[in-house]
Amino acid sequence: MSYVESSLKLRRSIAKMTDTNSDDWFLCLKARFGLEIVFTAIKEVLGSGNVLTTPYTCITAINPILAGGLEPHYIDIDPTLLSTSDIPADKITPDTRAIVMQHTLGIIDNKNNLYNIAKKHHLILIEDSAHCLLRMARGTDDQPLADISAHSFGVEKILQSTKFGGAIYVNPQLKEKQPELYDKICSYLITLKQPESALSFRIRTYRFNNAVIQHMPQPLKNPIRNLAIKTKLLEPAVYEYEQEGRQASPRTTNEFVNNTILKALPSLKNNYDHRRVNVKYYREHLKSKKFTVIPQSTEDEPLLAYPIVFESTTFANYAYDLLTNAGFFVRRWYMPLLYPGPKFYQLYYYKPEECPIAESFSPRVLCLPTDLPASQIHRIVSLLTPVDKPVEKNPTSVENNNISPKA
Repeated sequence: MSYVESSLKLRRSIAKMTDTNSDDWFLCLKARFGLEIVFTAIKEVLGSGNVLTTPYTCITAINPILAGGLEPHYIDIDPTLLSTSDIPADKITPDTRAIVMQHTLGIIDNKNNLYNIAKKHHLILIEDSAHCLLRMARGTDDQPLADISAHSFGVEKILQSTKFGGAIYVNPQLKEKQPELYDKICSYLITLKQPESALSFRIRTYRFNNAVIQHMPQPLKNPIRNLAIKTKLLEPAVYEYEQEGRQASPRTTNEFVNNTILKALPSLKNNYDHRRVNVKYYREHLKSKKFTVIPQSTEDEPLLAYPIVFESTTFANYAYDLLTNAGFFVRRWYMPLLYPGPKFYQLYYYKPEECPIAESFSPRVLCLPTDLPASQIHRIVSLLTPVDKPVEKNPTSVENNNISPKA
């Protein structure tokens, strides 16, 4: 299957799975590349200005704003959603161009506050669905709400077998609101170039090279990985220069990426069904005075990971050691904020005092896996089940079923 044929087939598959039109979907090598195109077009059509977003995110979600020539301005998170759900009136100025609606770990705010705010102030609403592939915020008519929706097939996302690829949905209703912007976004996305030969090589060999490094002795892993990146043999999830506000030139997918995604897409329904069951088990069985579970709703969304917020960093660190020593891969998204952290925060216009909840939550959140077999999910819950007394054994012992640090 050629690149053109595989691209068309992939767009049609995505459209069918989201009940949308394939003409409204555009492919990119990484979601961040597609978002850069969107922000670039916004600046060219609407002028310089700012984009309202959250600091509780990955740095690769902010770089596209900077690369597009706009400024990121930050809104604190809702503690029940781990994302921005409301915007103070004084944060919206004549220079505000867009709002980013991030579905952190796949938690979708069904109140649609950001949609209503964007509509009221005539702002562009950009949906970050990187953690909830092909899931979108929808209105009462079940139609997508955002003007732009960004989805990721990349590393550490919902589909584990796909390591590259992004998809950008451009809502056809944007054509009625901002016809010039709509045309520019579409024309830019459709003319993206395919990866050059060196990048194509890194894409094809990523799984093999990464597996080789993972099987090396622990002391050698990071040095070998860094060497592979410097010699352009390995494409990392985040380049060092991406911690300095820059990113590579946007590219679309290639035939290899398209075919890899097409092979994986049929598994998405079962993937989500499995995660939904595990989310329900976490919600029903994780109860402790030492932490709060999020989300607090009764909806069992198929989350990328299940977040719990500890009462202190000490407890969070202890639980992290307990679970990792038991062999579980537990994420600490997002510690630090703008993960994995900028080299210079001033480049990102971030002021910690403006986001006290995000600052407080960042070191206290653990994100539990949702893709494991039920037996392992049950084991995680048992390890996190507290007892009344501080432990007497080694606090990192996996046999100690207690999340209280040693007295």
